[in-house]
Amino acid sequence: MDMFTVVGRVAGSTLYPWQTDSLTNTPASSITVARQFFAMHSTPVSPTSNIPQLFQTRIEDPYFMKTVAASLTDFNELNPTAPISYLLEGLNSKKTLPNPQVLTILKNLADYMECVPLETAAVWANVLPLFETFFRKLLGSLPDHCDMTSTFRIIIALLKTPVSKNLQALLDPMSKVLSQSVQKCRCKLQQVLDICMACHRTFTKERDKLFLTRTVVLELSTALKFKTSLPDENLLILVQLVLLDAGGKLSESNILEEEIGSYDMKSLGPTGAADCMKQSLNDALEFIGDLHTLTKVKNNMRGGSQNLNEDTLGSHLKAGIAQFIALEFTYANQRDTRGINRYLPWLYHPPSAMQQGPKEFIDCIAHIRMLSWLLLGSLMHTAMFDDCVDNTGISCQPIPLEAGVHIADHMLVILTGFAEQSKASVLHMSSLFHAFILCQLWTMYCEQSASSTPVNSDLHSIATLTIMDFWGRVTPGLLQLLSHSKVEHSGKELAEMVNLHFLGLMEALQECNSSVLSKLFPLWTPILYSYHAHLPDSMHVRLQTVENYQPADPTKSEVMSYRSQIMLKWLKRLQFKLGQIEIQSSAATQFYTV
Repeated sequence: MDMFTVVGRVAGSTLYPWQTDSLTNTPASSITVARQFFAMHSTPVSPTSNIPQLFQTRIEDPYFMKTVAASLTDFNELNPTAPISYLLEGLNSKKTLPNPQVLTILKNLADYMECVPLETAAVWANVLPLFETFFRKLLGSLPDHCDMTSTFRIIIALLKTPVSKNLQALLDPMSKVLSQSVQKCRCKLQQVLDICMACHRTFTKERDKLFLTRTVVLELSTALKFKTSLPDENLLILVQLVLLDAGGKLSESNILEEEIGSYDMKSLGPTGAADCMKQSLNDALEFIGDLHTLTKVKNNMRGGSQNLNEDTLGSHLKAGIAQFIALEFTYANQRDTRGINRYLPWLYHPPSAMQQGPKEFIDCIAHIRMLSWLLLGSLMHTAMFDDCVDNTGISCQPIPLEAGVHIADHMLVILTGFAEQSKASVLHMSSLFHAFILCQLWTMYCEQSASSTPVNSDLHSIATLTIMDFWGRVTPGLLQLLSHSKVEHSGKELAEMVNLHFLGLMEALQECNSSVLSKLFPLWTPILYSYHAHLPDSMHVRLQTVENYQPADPTKSEVMSYRSQIMLKWLKRLQFKLGQIEIQSSAATQFYTV
């Protein structure tokens, strides 16, 4: 190996710039002689054949394998794929792979395969069957938490070979390696993307195209049902894989070291991940709708990153899944204006005034939480795409604007029943928090719908009128709740709670530079004084700050980007708040149900 290393430096050297990427040999040159040395001592009949030692040795020179492949290109007695055959035949003959060297073998094999020419199909046809046995042996030899970069590079190189018929037999063992990698090892998003795109591009039959993609999406679906537990980073990688194919992407977080928001979606090929995930849409809805989801995520965390993310992983997952659902609802609404009814049948059928009891109150809280996450996912998508339109040309609008009337009715159930129901449990107490969060999200959702259309268009007018109609229905409910507090013994605490929530709503709309706030501020200010003749000093200062706020004045070309940055910052903070209140309510609800 010392001789190979020295000769490799000569064989890999170049005298002229054009020789760097050329396989042309100059007769009688030192480079040609060195390459002939490589070729002669790589044949299996040679007593000095170093192929087994070559792949089991840690090689520091990054160009060494390229030099070996170039040496065998013009060697008639040995083609460039022969070393791969000899290596795999030797490994497959053993009962188990050599565990201490397996990662070194994988790295060297990946380096070599990326340098071997792919043009000749005949030579690859004899090599590919050996990989089936090799991958099956590899399943029991990979250590936990190892880096799968080399293994994924081998799979990607195989999927680029020109013999797709032979590759079909490798799909099953490759899928098992991929599944184990997602469950126990460290993965990179770009490599998972490359594998799924290569598989989708290589095969013609739909079943084969989606074979590897379906494997990883099944791992995600199983994890969302808490039947398996995946490392934190891998879980977010799979969510990002699905979102990229659906036309969205996750927001940046400190959980993943890889920059997941930097992918140019237009340059990515199809993976079919969204179509595979669509079959688990009901499970995804249950994931974001379940009150105990974040507690389960926290309890099932596997780690895998160096950051303290136990308080952020669950809400980040929910926001990503909610964005996927929002995009799927948008596509469904394009086909059928009431397509959302199949998944949210309660949306257009809120409880009537005669039906409002404890069960209806609890159901209404669940519906409001579900709508909050869906709107959050939709606004996240809009904020990350400055022009409010994804790469398919469809704006993300999962909830039709006509549903604003029914959303207001759900809000009124909370506002009219809160004084009586709030003392039942912490979940009931948190209902007012969720109600005001939904008010913020629905207001900004309608405003984003209006801002994405021309000012003189019908859609702009409908979106603006929807906001005003919504608050025209909700405001009397707020006044009724405040009037109820005057006859209660604890009315002062209730009034202060409502005022604080309402003031927080106004501050959120001010932060997002909402046009609705300026229109409704004269109507909303008296609400804060309906119980108090004089506001407490702290609330008065906050109210004055909202009233005197002057937004920044960016240039016209920067307005959309400026608003998107502010919106995204606000949404991330709201995402964290929603997650924390759900964790607290989940713990309290479990206590009360016992």
